[in-house]
Amino acid sequence: MRAAHFFKPKGNDMEASEKPAFLKIASSVAKAAGDRLSAIRDRRVNSDAGNDVKLQEDVESEMFIREKLEPTGIPVIGEENGGDASLAFSDSYYWIVDPIDGTYNYLRGIPGVCVSVALMKGRKPIVGAINDFTRGELYAGGAGLPLSLNGSEIRPAWAREISQAVLMTGFPSATDYSEKNLRHFIMSLQKFKKVRMCGSAALAMAWVASGRADAYKESRLYLWDVAAGLSLMESAGGECELEFLGIEGKPLCVSIQAAAGREFFTE
Repeated sequence: MRAAHFFKPKGNDMEASEKPAFLKIASSVAKAAGDRLSAIRDRRVNSDAGNDVKLQEDVESEMFIREKLEPTGIPVIGEENGGDASLAFSDSYYWIVDPIDGTYNYLRGIPGVCVSVALMKGRKPIVGAINDFTRGELYAGGAGLPLSLNGSEIRPAWAREISQAVLMTGFPSATDYSEKNLRHFIMSLQKFKKVRMCGSAALAMAWVASGRADAYKESRLYLWDVAAGLSLMESAGGECELEFLGIEGKPLCVSIQAAAGREFFTE
């Protein structure tokens, strides 16, 4: 990848003609990072506290991605090394990346691991790419752009009724496992045909955008988990509801619902 291909958005508002170039950057970086991770056989655990696990590969993958994005001159927020969280509440462009989404899957060799790279402006998704390198599937999209899988345009064929719909969900490491919360969670699932968990928020959103599933709901995860998925949903023509939870010390902690339509939201 040559730095000469990189450039900043012109002015404060990106022109429609600029988006494909930035989507190409996001896609190529996600692909390169996934290829690199695929070649690693020995996975090194840095921490294994509670319900979470952190690998050295997370850290090194983010360093790799940041290096690839540096020529754009656009700030980066990442899961491992953070960044200026105030950008999410501003009118500025920034990259937001998850260097390995599905870290525990990656550690155990479970399929369903991806690299997520997105460009946002404040809370507005611009373009995003999600590379499931365990399946060789690269999803890409953005508002006003077609949704693509491995470079070919796709369109979702969502269920028409919630009684036939598939809901994707998960339990992030910060999940509230109180009896009250779990009872409410279980009650909200019962109107769906099936419920599935894949261990990756980014992939769950990619599968909804592509029509493999119809809805996704999760709480107390982070913006980097879902940022690229927001752009995919824009391309697919679905609906998203993103809420910043206002947790002290965790400004990018969010809850999200994404679906074929708002009638598929759980509440």
